[in-house]
Amino acid sequence: MQSTPIRDAAGAAGYALDPAQLAAAEHLEDLLHTLGARPGRPRHDGPRGVYLWGPVGRGKTWLLDRFHVRSGGPRFHFHEFYRALHAEVWARTGTPDAMERALDALLGDAAVLCFDELHLHDAGDTMLLSRALRALVGRGVTLVATSNYPPQGLLPDPLFHELAEPLIALLESSLDVLRVDGPLDYRELHAPAATGWRAGLVVTPRPADGSADDGLARPTPDEAVDVPLAGGRSVRALRAADGAVWFDFAGLCTAPVSALDLLSLAERFDRWVVSDVVPFADSHVSTQARFVSLVDVLYDRDLPLVVTAPGPLDELLVVPDGRPAPPDLARATSRLRQLGRAGRLVPEGQP
Repeated sequence: MQSTPIRDAAGAAGYALDPAQLAAAEHLEDLLHTLGARPGRPRHDGPRGVYLWGPVGRGKTWLLDRFHVRSGGPRFHFHEFYRALHAEVWARTGTPDAMERALDALLGDAAVLCFDELHLHDAGDTMLLSRALRALVGRGVTLVATSNYPPQGLLPDPLFHELAEPLIALLESSLDVLRVDGPLDYRELHAPAATGWRAGLVVTPRPADGSADDGLARPTPDEAVDVPLAGGRSVRALRAADGAVWFDFAGLCTAPVSALDLLSLAERFDRWVVSDVVPFADSHVSTQARFVSLVDVLYDRDLPLVVTAPGPLDELLVVPDGRPAPPDLARATSRLRQLGRAGRLVPEGQP
C-alpha cells in the first residue's frame, strides 16, 4: 500500500486508518496535490472541495486537521465562524458589498478554508451561511468541511428545511461528499494523557453512601456573581475568579444564553465546573440544547470541564421516547465519555 503523509501520520500516532477513513484520506491527498499545482490566490475555477460526514468519533476532525496542517489557510469551528462572520457583516451593515468585505477580513487571500462540524439548526444561520458560501464559491475558495449530517440532513426541521435547499445544492455541486462511517467510535478506544478537555471529570455519588469525594472546593453563597454578557445582559455564576468559573446546571442552561455567549465565556474562563446536572427527562429541550452547545464549545477549545451529576451521564442524558431531543446530542454524549470518572481536576481553593 502506497505511503502518504496522512497515512504516515496515522501510523506515527499508533493506529491504522479504517477503510472509510482511508478513502477520505486518499481523496484529501489528491486535493492537496491539485492545490499544490495551483498556489497563490484563489481562482474563480478553484478545485472542488470535500465534505466529510458521518457518525461521531469516526476521525473526521483528525483527517481535517491533517489536511489543514499541509494546506494552510484558516480553520474554523462552525460556532466561531458564524460568530465572526456575523460580527463582520454587521459592522458593514448598509454597504452593498458587506459580505465580500467581511470575508476579506476573515480569510484574506486564502485559497482554502477548513470548516469543522458544519451543522444548521437555525434559519438565520442558514441564510447567512448561504450568502457566505455563494461568495466563497465565486472567489474560487476550496472548502473542506466535516459534519455529522449529510448535506440533505442540514436544517432538518421540516418547517424550515426548504430554506436550506439552495445551500445544500451549492454544497453538493461544489464539494465531493464522502461518508466516513467506520464501525468504531474511536473516542472510546484511545485515552491519551489527560490534558485539555480530557483532563475533565464527571463526578457522581458513590454507590455505598451517596457521597462524592471529588476534592472540589465548593462555592460559598457569598461567592456568587453575575458574569456580564453582550448587550448589557448577565448570567449568574456560583463562582468566577482567576480564569475559572463554576455554574449550576439549571442556572446556566435555563438562562437565555446563546452559543455565541458561551463562546465569549470560553474566551474568558479556561476552567469550568457545571454542577448538579438535571436529568434530560426532567429538562426542556432548550435547556438540553444549551448544555450540548457548551460541550461543543469547550471541546473545540480543548478546555477541561468538571460535571457533577446524580448518576451516570449516559443515563441522565437520555431523552424519553416521543419527546424532542436537542440536535447533536449523540456527539456531546460521545465527547463527555472521554472525561474521567474519578480523581481530582483542580487543587483545593480553585474550582
